[in-house]
Amino acid sequence: MKKILILICTIFLSLSLQVQSVEIEIINDKPGTGKKIIKHSWVQLEYTGSFENGKVFDTNVGKDRPLVVQMSMKEVIPGFEQGIIGTTKGTKRKIKIPAELAYGENGGGDIIPPNTDLIFEFEVIDVLDPSYKSVSSDELIEMIENNAVALDIRTEEEWDKTGVIKGSFPETAFDKNGKFQVYVMDKIRALAASQSQDVNLIFISHDGETASMLANSFSEDLGFTNVSVLKGGIKAWQNENKKLGPHK
Repeated sequence: MKKILILICTIFLSLSLQVQSVEIEIINDKPGTGKKIIKHSWVQLEYTGSFENGKVFDTNVGKDRPLVVQMSMKEVIPGFEQGIIGTTKGTKRKIKIPAELAYGENGGGDIIPPNTDLIFEFEVIDVLDPSYKSVSSDELIEMIENNAVALDIRTEEEWDKTGVIKGSFPETAFDKNGKFQVYVMDKIRALAASQSQDVNLIFISHDGETASMLANSFSEDLGFTNVSVLKGGIKAWQNENKKLGPHK
């Protein structure tokens, strides 16, 4: 299980550092009125993928089950996810995905030729929230007062620069290569004085992005049931002019 967590977190961290300069083209868009799709949302979709000449290469329309994917998990090609994220339940959208955000110069097996742009039409059937929660600064303060374990997973350099939140535990979660520090698991359990996965756990990072990656892994892959992230991270905390103190 630890190996799974290391692999997932390393992939997520590397993905968060990538900058995509190529974007999809939205051909048609009929917005829905339901829940918005955010990072790590679970999404049910009906879709049809075709070439620019109209030939369909894949579809699940009319089948028994919709496609179910979790956002930000690299479960679909980048361009498809780019077209889905930010939409809402009920949305119907048609997009053109450039080859760079599809299967690139290698193509997709015997079906998708190299360097091929693709057309996707999809409908968002349902949206479920991530397994972890995003909490405000005031909610975090209350949770710490009620003995939640709040881990500031940034680096020592970042702690020195900004300070840390009173009652939180500075504990760097990733090494300089982006690999998860396995000993953090033991640290969490020691702080909670329990081996239970029901511990109320909050991750704090610079802007909430890295914390959300870790929170998703703990809740989805390791079975922790009460996981949260500080929304906007330390950056948002500072913008609210809330106090930070030295970590030593």
